[in-house]
Amino acid sequence: MHLIGYLLKGYRAIFALSILAGILSGLSGVGLIYLISLSLDSSKTLLFIRDWLGWIFFGLCLMLVLSRVVTNLLLAHLGQTTVFQLRMQLTRQILRVPLRRLQEIGVPRLFALLTDDVASIAGACELLPLLLINFAIVASCLVYLGWLSWSVLILIGAMIGFGVLSFRIAQRKALRDLQAAREQNDILFSHMRGLTEGIKELKLRRAGRKSFVSESLEPTAAAYRRHYMAGMGLYVLASNGGNGLFYVAVGLILFVLPEWSYLSSEVLTGCVLAIIYMMAPLSVIMTNLPVLGRAGIALNKIKEFGRQLSAHSDDGVADSACTKPSSGQLEFRGVTHRYHREDDDRCFALGPIDLTLRPGDLVFLVGGNGSGKTTLALLLMGLYAPESGAIRLNGEPITDTNREYYRQYFSVVFSDFYLFESLLGFESRELDNKAREYLTQLQLDHKVKIEDGRFSTLNLSQGQRKRLALLVAYLEDRPFYIFDEWAADQDPVFKKIFYTEILSSLKARGKTVVVITHDEGYFHVADRCLRLEDGKITEIFVPGAKGNSEKALPSRVREEACEQGAEQYAGAR
Repeated sequence: MHLIGYLLKGYRAIFALSILAGILSGLSGVGLIYLISLSLDSSKTLLFIRDWLGWIFFGLCLMLVLSRVVTNLLLAHLGQTTVFQLRMQLTRQILRVPLRRLQEIGVPRLFALLTDDVASIAGACELLPLLLINFAIVASCLVYLGWLSWSVLILIGAMIGFGVLSFRIAQRKALRDLQAAREQNDILFSHMRGLTEGIKELKLRRAGRKSFVSESLEPTAAAYRRHYMAGMGLYVLASNGGNGLFYVAVGLILFVLPEWSYLSSEVLTGCVLAIIYMMAPLSVIMTNLPVLGRAGIALNKIKEFGRQLSAHSDDGVADSACTKPSSGQLEFRGVTHRYHREDDDRCFALGPIDLTLRPGDLVFLVGGNGSGKTTLALLLMGLYAPESGAIRLNGEPITDTNREYYRQYFSVVFSDFYLFESLLGFESRELDNKAREYLTQLQLDHKVKIEDGRFSTLNLSQGQRKRLALLVAYLEDRPFYIFDEWAADQDPVFKKIFYTEILSSLKARGKTVVVITHDEGYFHVADRCLRLEDGKITEIFVPGAKGNSEKALPSRVREEACEQGAEQYAGAR
């Protein structure tokens, strides 16, 4: 019952009112049973209330309806408030955690927490009003049975005690199975992600498709089903066994108890009515307890995840302290970063890196796959923190306290970029007009419109979507720009526009631009070309590059140097 404890901890007053309304509902139901038993035997009805019996009956009906409405509304509000706050809390915690830590946790686990676990808690919260009302009915019926006959109450109490004990034993095993099913669900989400994101590859590879289904997806789904059905089966067995006990209790009251103790027909009638009346609410409680069990598991998962995230928060300075960044000089001195590659016990080391970037610099970063280019870019933009060395912006050291502010100096288009449907975080009234101008420059005005800061469509090719991502970077107007293989998805015409016009315009505006690229045909556009190989950085000579003093060399020497530079680049690849 972790969920109820969590609600009591945070919302004691609302929960107390809900319980009070639930008790009134239960008492109203028992009062109706009592009035029905009185009406069946008019000789026992007191003379002064006989004429009011109908009014009392309808009054209790009204109180029953109103108390149930109040209970449902209060607990519905409580449940949805809880789910809302859990979602917002998880979202804020995820946004505060360093990227490296989130990558270690993995997308499937994050997705399972935000969808499956929160949905489990939401489902349980929706059931709480029903469970509370039915619990109040059961409790009121027990009080009524005690008033009618202590012997009947003791018998029913013994039955309930035996049923609860049996249920708890079954519940422990059931929760273990449901916990195992929850663990399999993380793996299942990973496979579902592979199914949706890799559907084109699976369509083209018949053998791979069969292997994916038979060796990955099916075993995990089967394990989830096995654990889930084992846990739910125990819950179903326990709940139906409890119902069976009540039928046994009715039989004992009707046929066995009168042999040991005198019970009038009125008492027997009242007891049987009360037991039959409480059987349906008790069945509802027992049937839906697994939902609370799963919600408790989900809540524990979210709490554990929240503790892990809180231990790695990197909030940095408050938003109120952030001003619009201005141009600056960025220095790396002895910066290193280490991490383990997947399925490899060896540790990849980047650095030590010594690098200086000045306003107006246009730098190309080249190297083979796995050489550390993207890692260096993540260090540059502050998404990774260096393990050693120093990063300085305008002479000021970058630490955990100001890294969040430092990130606001960078506009980036990642190779695996994500494009939002709206222009988030922009408040300028002239935003739409500027965006439309950029759409024309990027040759997208015939396909996409921007109104009230929203794109009319994102149903575009990958290259066109990258142009929209570039548009967002333009609008941010920050001192540093990083493009990770931006031109890889562009046609030759627009690739040329990117290297010869777009980059030049950014440089002319005093922006510092770092381009990760393999397009050696445009190396001459850069001021400098840096090569990364096995985590080490070197500067390569590129004839014709704007930062080279040798660009005035005779043509023959330039051709030989070109060949040398191409060989250096080929070695990096």
